[in-house]
Amino acid sequence: MNQDMEAFIKSVYQTVVQEGMADYKEMYQENVDPYANDYTACIALYQKSNEADQKRMMQMMEQTIIDTVSHVFGIIDGSSELSGSELEVKLTLVRVDEEGEPFETIETDGELQDTFLGYLEDHDLHAL
Repeated sequence: MNQDMEAFIKSVYQTVVQEGMADYKEMYQENVDPYANDYTACIALYQKSNEADQKRMMQMMEQTIIDTVSHVFGIIDGSSELSGSELEVKLTLVRVDEEGEPFETIETDGELQDTFLGYLEDHDLHAL
C-alpha cells in the first residue's frame, strides 16, 4: 500500500469519522427542544434511550459516515457510478512544501476506496 495514500486515508478517517463522531457525541448531550424540528427530535430520542441503545445509535451513525466516505471514494475511483453525470472524476494528491508550493503529485490510480476499506480492516475500525 502506498504510504502517501495511506497517510491521506488516515487523515480523512481522523477528520471525517473520528472528529465528526466527537462533534455528534457533543451535540447529542446538549439540551434541546424535542418539538423544534426533526433533528432535535432525533437528539431527544437518543437522550431518552438507555445506555446500550445510545451506544448502538452512535455505532449506526459511525457506520453511516464510514459507508458514505467509502462510497464517495468509490465514485472518485470509478468503481461506483455517479447517477446522472457524464463526468468522470480523477483525484491526484499533491505534496506541498513549507511555503505551500506543490512539488510532487501522487496518482490515486482508482485505489482510494480499497485503501480506505483496507485501512479500516487493518486497524479494526468498523463501527458495527
